[in-house]
Amino acid sequence: MRSLRNLFLGLLVLMAMLLLGWWYGQRAMKTQIETDSDVLLEQYRDVAKLVTNEGDFLEIYKYEDYWGYDISPLRKKALIRARARALVGFDLDNIEVEIREADRMFIFSSLPSPKILALEIDLDYYDLDAGTFNTFQASDINRMETDIRTKLRQKVLESDLFRQADQRADLFFKTLRALADRSGWQLRYRDQLHLKDLP
Repeated sequence: MRSLRNLFLGLLVLMAMLLLGWWYGQRAMKTQIETDSDVLLEQYRDVAKLVTNEGDFLEIYKYEDYWGYDISPLRKKALIRARARALVGFDLDNIEVEIREADRMFIFSSLPSPKILALEIDLDYYDLDAGTFNTFQASDINRMETDIRTKLRQKVLESDLFRQADQRADLFFKTLRALADRSGWQLRYRDQLHLKDLP
């Protein structure tokens, strides 16, 4: 009886030691992550851009793919939230300005049309559920991200931001014209045929 009790206590002490060793090992073996990154300035250039409007967009993107039958081992699906900020305005690099000091006149040529100057997109992956036989590859992620960017760019192009940008440009040029008038100068722009007032 006493030997049975000693055996039971010995097994209990051995299990406690194994459990303590496992716990200590798990604690000591925390995941170590090392990263290394070198950031270099690749190129810079001077730009002249006038941002007139900014728009925020939100897209919930759902992706499903399955082989033959829509059952869990053969299906992969994703749910992605995309937040985008679009900056719409004018690229003023190609605008031409002629200054006629004798006539005290600024003449603008090649006035640009509004365009998307920047489109920043943040993606949040809410659900990436791969099947046993149908897993996500890097090409799937790239295809989804490209599709999201294409759809968001199309939504920006269909939005009201471009009409608003034209209105803001009119206000900008009217302000420039008022400043020029106050200084005794005139502000004009040239179309293909003749000089005419700015809108």
